[in-house]
Amino acid sequence: MNPMSAARWLIALAVLLAAGPWVHGLGAQQPAADAGALETIEIRPNVYVIFGAGSNITAHVGEDGVILVDSGSAAMAEPLLAAVQAITDSRIRLIINTSADADHVGGNAGVSAVGLEINPDNFSDETRATVLAHENVLLRMSGSGDTDTPVEAWPTETYTSRTRTMYLNNAPLQILREVGAHSDGDSIVFFRQADVIATGDILDLRHFPVIDPALGGSIQGELDALNQLLELTIPSMPLVLKPGRTLLVPGHGRVSDYAELVEYRDMVTIIRDNIQALVDQGHTLAQVRAANPTAGYRGRYGVESGPWTTDMFVEAIYTSLKPSMEKP
Repeated sequence: MNPMSAARWLIALAVLLAAGPWVHGLGAQQPAADAGALETIEIRPNVYVIFGAGSNITAHVGEDGVILVDSGSAAMAEPLLAAVQAITDSRIRLIINTSADADHVGGNAGVSAVGLEINPDNFSDETRATVLAHENVLLRMSGSGDTDTPVEAWPTETYTSRTRTMYLNNAPLQILREVGAHSDGDSIVFFRQADVIATGDILDLRHFPVIDPALGGSIQGELDALNQLLELTIPSMPLVLKPGRTLLVPGHGRVSDYAELVEYRDMVTIIRDNIQALVDQGHTLAQVRAANPTAGYRGRYGVESGPWTTDMFVEAIYTSLKPSMEKP
């Protein structure tokens, strides 16, 4: 093999290895665009995931326009718009926020400003995309909760029912509330025809789930949400070698499927049961931490520093199970 051929072979091998998780796990997914620091991958026909905007952004494209799940951080609004424009010339019509977290709603103002409201009568002069979220997201963003953001970034429509259904881009869309899991404003978004579910931060395979009791989150709500996701998610059975299955787009990290969701749900359940047993024995938070109830999972999901650590996860579960606990 001559030096030039060897170099080309090494480059091709490096590209293949870098794409390994996509090739092995998601079959037909192919890179569609690279807008600066963002990477866009088409996971199903007309359904894309944009990575690197603060949170994962799911984009559904069709004749009615672009539907986005979350808008990323405020700082990444322009790169996100560039990534969407690399996919399609269609206008952004709808942004669905899965929570009130800044890395999910920060881009609302900038991204919606170039869109077009969803208005069946076409009588509105509104030239911003519709922003939809659970009512609790609006309450927090409007200053009634723990954050204070500009009016332009607030949801323009909210819902409180168990589900909010639509038919856009010739396909059914379901938004399901999961209030009290990660926070008190959680939603998951189910693109039924494409068989893709955007889970928000309810699922995050990078670490233990973020459960914030101060924002209305709880361990039971998290498990309820994971179990509902399992009911909606179809595995690649019985033809396991074929690519067909439900794809899950988490708020952060890689696209996953039923098998990883089952493992994640089981992990959370086992740790909850471990901590429940210690709480029933009258253990304090310090004693629960010392007992290491995450043993067996800490190496894979544990994080010892940063915004969400293993100790914070254990404390969140302890708080959920024993609201009247003594302060550590």
